Amino acid sequence: MMLPAVRLVGLAVLLACSIQAPARAQPVTAAAAATDRAPRPAPMTAVDMVEIATLSQPSLSPDGNVLAYLKDDLDWRRNRVVDRLVLREAASGEPIEPFAPERWREDIDAIAWSPDSRSFLTLLEREGDEHDQVYRFDLASRQLTRLTRHPVDIDNVTWAPDGAGFYFESDEAADDDDWSLDPYEHRPFEELFYYDIARDAYHRVVSADTVILDYSVARDGAFLLVTMRKALPKNEKETNEVWLVSREGPVRQLTDNAFQERDAQLSPDNSRFAFIAEVDAGGRLYHEDNLFVQDVGSDTPRLLFPDMAVEVLQFAWDASGEGLFFLGNVGLTTQLFHCDLATGAVRQVTRGEHQLKSWRYDHRSGRHVALRADARSPGDVVSIDPDSGAIAVLSPEFADFSARFALPRQEAFRWTAPDGREIEGLLVRPLGHRAGEPFPLVTISHGGPRSSVNFGSWQVSRYLPVLAGEGYGVFLPNYRGGTGYGDAFMRDMVGNYFNNSDDDILAGIDALVEAGLADPEALIAMGWSAGGHMTNWLIGQTDRFVAASSGAGASDWVSMYGESDFRRNRTFHFGGPPWAEDAPFEVFRRTSPVTHAWRVKTPTLFFSGENDERVPPTQGLIMYRALSDLGVETKLYLAKGEPHNFRRPRNQLFKINRELQWYARHRGADYVPVRPELAAGPVPEDTDAGDGIEGEPAG
Repeated sequence: MMLPAVRLVGLAVLLACSIQAPARAQPVTAAAAATDRAPRPAPMTAVDMVEIATLSQPSLSPDGNVLAYLKDDLDWRRNRVVDRLVLREAASGEPIEPFAPERWREDIDAIAWSPDSRSFLTLLEREGDEHDQVYRFDLASRQLTRLTRHPVDIDNVTWAPDGAGFYFESDEAADDDDWSLDPYEHRPFEELFYYDIARDAYHRVVSADTVILDYSVARDGAFLLVTMRKALPKNEKETNEVWLVSREGPVRQLTDNAFQERDAQLSPDNSRFAFIAEVDAGGRLYHEDNLFVQDVGSDTPRLLFPDMAVEVLQFAWDASGEGLFFLGNVGLTTQLFHCDLATGAVRQVTRGEHQLKSWRYDHRSGRHVALRADARSPGDVVSIDPDSGAIAVLSPEFADFSARFALPRQEAFRWTAPDGREIEGLLVRPLGHRAGEPFPLVTISHGGPRSSVNFGSWQVSRYLPVLAGEGYGVFLPNYRGGTGYGDAFMRDMVGNYFNNSDDDILAGIDALVEAGLADPEALIAMGWSAGGHMTNWLIGQTDRFVAASSGAGASDWVSMYGESDFRRNRTFHFGGPPWAEDAPFEVFRRTSPVTHAWRVKTPTLFFSGENDERVPPTQGLIMYRALSDLGVETKLYLAKGEPHNFRRPRNQLFKINRELQWYARHRGADYVPVRPELAAGPVPEDTDAGDGIEGEPAG
């Protein structure tokens, strides 16, 4: 039998063990003895994984002197995570002490530097506030001053370029009425305001008859671009349109199509604008996130680099206005690129086995900052040289990470699908793995499915370092239907959700087994959201998995279509809604995992958030009922108060512990659950600790 084509790419393949001559005894020096006594990196535990700090919103002051970012602060006793502000001198990295650590009910939610670099705006809900308000932090005096007293929460604060004021969004203020109910899927209208600092007054720029998706301010401050639509059910983005707006209000509508525009930005001379949309050059829906440029006054947008397999995540006009920088997902990495508009040439700025996110560009200084995650770091703040692509770390949050923890390798793995298409994914070997020894393999299907796995995957739902420390290899396939490989690859699910995607995954597992890497008797499947859909499907297609865990996974596509808050993409997956005339019921039925539940033999866990609107908990319940009635070993856990993704640390820890117990038991091994050490004393009054997961405790 011909073996599948297998290539290991990225880090070097482990060398085979060789016989070595015994080493000659050497005298032990004091330095060597000290090195021997130094603590060695330890495998990461489930508690360590949940406690990893996440950084967000990195930004440099316009003069480049101060770095600001948010760092989350986990509190096990309160069962919550709160974002805290970090300020550092950009040149030295030395911390700058902000205002005193006073308590507020909500964590910090924004960093918006003033044009003169003397202050920044942030959103806080402090004692005495009923809603998030705009506060100004003065860098010299360390004073924090409230600027707004708005009757509802404020969001998306942006300075005007002249520094005289700022813009912000908010929902329309509504009268409380205890005698009426809001209709289902009601969404309040949204408003855009301008606040004049000198006058201590603000006025409405866009009135409350729209839903505002986003806005941007022109470099000269003369106009804004606002992407908005008439109020409709959530996620109906086809009606998004781009409007040219002045400080006094809307000027003209610039687009009229079904492009689902977002992040529109004016060129420096205000003559054209660019935006991201999920369409191709002809405006056909359900494609990669592509980048378009359109002249103001024209009805025809131009798709940039139509032949490049890339998902555009963010972009910004360069200083000259003759090109654009953009952040793009290309398979296993996310990189910074530059596009020259005159020639159409695209230049890749950065390279490396990493993912970049939360990128920001300052056209005045030419500085680029972002978060970079790779196999050794969950994501520090870095600067990027736009010419050489050189990356320098600005924040020291994970400087000692490799010294504290034994971290596994992450490498690219490529194989051939049954139809001949080359597919790739991420492979993580167990800690201490020796060549020639097959390892138990956990296959994790990514969510989306419009997404992909990148180097530097640190999601707590995947916990790669913990699995590697427990002796598992981890396989994360970028199956068809995902992003970063071009429109045809992503559109493979049109008309048939499980078209080639499941074959892609199973062929990858076969390739790992036949390469002698994975133990065919110790295969495990798991995933969350679309990864949960895939897990539910795979256990009905094969009985080769010894255990599985499905989080927020769909079981019945007809009920899922009606229950979920997001249906637009599913129309493409199945060819229409289930209640249309001549509805494609056969496709809905054939591709529903519960249709094939009678075949399932795999012991499977199910997890759902009680308040999940994207994949309602009834989906997990249906699959659990089916397996339970069929005599398959199964458990269902509903997390009280949780949305689509678990946010409370104790629920995240429970899931990891429970899954590791489940996997170990079903391959004849043991796992002892871990918990953090909590300081003595009463539980604080504002704790969320009383809300947890229904089901048997782990340990």
